[in-house]
Amino acid sequence: MELVERLASVIGDRAVPTGELVDELGVSLDDIRRVVQLDGRFSLVDDSYVYTPGLLAGTTWAVPIDPDGATGESSDGTRSDGTPHEIPGGYVRSEPHLGAFSWWLITDDVARVDADGNEIDRLRCVGIWLDGDTEVIHGDADWLDGIGEWASFTVTDGGIRVEPLEAPPAPDPAQVAAVQSGFETVARADETAGFGGSTLSVRFASLTHLIDAALAHDIGAFRDAPIAPVPDLLTAAGLEWEGTIVGPAGFDWDEFHAWQQRNRLRAYYQLDDDRLDALILMLGACELFGEEGDAAFGADERERGGAHLLFAGLLADAEMTRAFLLEAQERAIDFHTIAGFTEAITTGVDGTDVDRSGLVYLRSISLQVASEWTASVAAIDEAVDDDTTHSLLLVEAAYNAADRSQPGVARQLLARAGVVRGADETTLPDEALNLLDEIEPFSSRRPRSDVKRNDPCPCGSGRKYKVCHLGKETLTLDERAPWLFDKATRYVRTQAPDLLELIAGELAEFADHLYGTLVDLPFTTDLALHEHGEFGLFLEQRGMLLPDDERELAERWLNVPRSVYAVESIGRGSDGGELRLRDIGTDEIVVVTGVQLDDRVDRRDRFVGRPLPVGDRYRSMSGFFPIAAVDADDVLAAIASGDPETLHAILAAELSAG
Repeated sequence: MELVERLASVIGDRAVPTGELVDELGVSLDDIRRVVQLDGRFSLVDDSYVYTPGLLAGTTWAVPIDPDGATGESSDGTRSDGTPHEIPGGYVRSEPHLGAFSWWLITDDVARVDADGNEIDRLRCVGIWLDGDTEVIHGDADWLDGIGEWASFTVTDGGIRVEPLEAPPAPDPAQVAAVQSGFETVARADETAGFGGSTLSVRFASLTHLIDAALAHDIGAFRDAPIAPVPDLLTAAGLEWEGTIVGPAGFDWDEFHAWQQRNRLRAYYQLDDDRLDALILMLGACELFGEEGDAAFGADERERGGAHLLFAGLLADAEMTRAFLLEAQERAIDFHTIAGFTEAITTGVDGTDVDRSGLVYLRSISLQVASEWTASVAAIDEAVDDDTTHSLLLVEAAYNAADRSQPGVARQLLARAGVVRGADETTLPDEALNLLDEIEPFSSRRPRSDVKRNDPCPCGSGRKYKVCHLGKETLTLDERAPWLFDKATRYVRTQAPDLLELIAGELAEFADHLYGTLVDLPFTTDLALHEHGEFGLFLEQRGMLLPDDERELAERWLNVPRSVYAVESIGRGSDGGELRLRDIGTDEIVVVTGVQLDDRVDRRDRFVGRPLPVGDRYRSMSGFFPIAAVDADDVLAAIASGDPETLHAILAAELSAG
């Protein structure tokens, strides 16, 4: 018997101390923790474990049926992950009435049974988007038919019985006492420094944890009488709740939210109390600026001038800039407001020597959001010099240098920003590390040249090669072509990550285990670039930075169609494998060079791809997608339709068949 099954058997319908479990099962506490940490049917109450199906057995819960929930509608018709929720039979929110059921039904679907114990369908718990990410419980399409305004949920040996309830019961005194005791057992008390040196004191409990503790304290009370609606039970126990949190009657929710906010900000941004105060002050001023304009900085010119200097100085710290930008977005402060706030501060510190690096960075990001990319680049170019230390500004300048095919410059800028391998990479932005990886093959490679140091420079300047272009040569277009595709890939991954996830999800419709591979696959990226138009946006927004020859090449790539190819022959060239391909749709022959060949190239298959021209040759930047030969015409028709979803669906079917 597996350890998890032995645990369930030993715990049964009790709360069993951890020491007793260790002795009974003959295993270590670490072994037990490893087993239960991914199994939502178990919960830790004080120093004891409970097994939810056993603990809830024999209990009956009164649950109101919301008419909107019974229709299956959500506020945007989707799950929390953005996919259609598809709950035609309706749902019941798990909180607050059925919070004790949530993790059990997330871990396992559970039989819904009739009065005789026969299975009707299965109940499960999923997340959908209502007034936030919300867990709901549902069965099959007709599971709430005939239930009415109230339902009773009874846990039996065979599953859960759901029946109409004429009216909910009043709180049972023994159950109320158990809830009070449960709160005393699991309530957490904490103090933390508040704004301006004040102290925030809170005492609260998780609703689900509290219910588990109450059940564990006196399970007999909950089995002997039906359970009143949980909010009524809490009120009778002298408690109140908000969301998933319970506090004593009269609980100061504003103080709790302030405590919660400071703890989150401190943990996420590693800011001390003084800088936390400054961040909260600056965010509040930005929100107020959106409503009242310059009055947000103070009542008179002197106050406003002081605020301008304070905020500019705070934003000179890259960590504060990052925290401000992320938290402004978390608070749904729009970029129009952020841009106006930044511009007002910039104008206010004109003529002073305050460091404006953070202001410039925020302005550049706001300009990008407004699709004013040329102005964004110009702002960075004007601000960054040898004295710049603001890491976010330096990384933004490195992006621009990379798109200009200046790998050495980009690498130096990243190094100045602290983005180097071997550093504490957990503190570095993933995007910056990805850029470092992108430029590495090109920054460490020198162009080939047979010109000697003291020869005249081939550029025609008349100067010696060693003082003119030695070490400054531009890689050939053939060498830079893969980098051009990498630049476009970076653009998609930073500007449209949701699109990549959507495409990968559609390709993995029948092969969920491949999603993680597909979302990072160059072929998926190329679908976003070509079929979804991201390559055109890349050229529109970043094309002004590309060297002339790369921009011309990119414009050629823009119009290269996708097609289906047959392998005519396989060979080897000076730079790797060589595939001679025939376009099934046009009969055109394309020779693709620099291919990594392996045993998976089956000449009986057909291959979906988009070989891209580089000079008089073709390169496969995004690879090929193999399909069965009999499906070639269907894929060509999907490509010709211009509907990306049709193409995704056919390719998804190919993955399931393979």
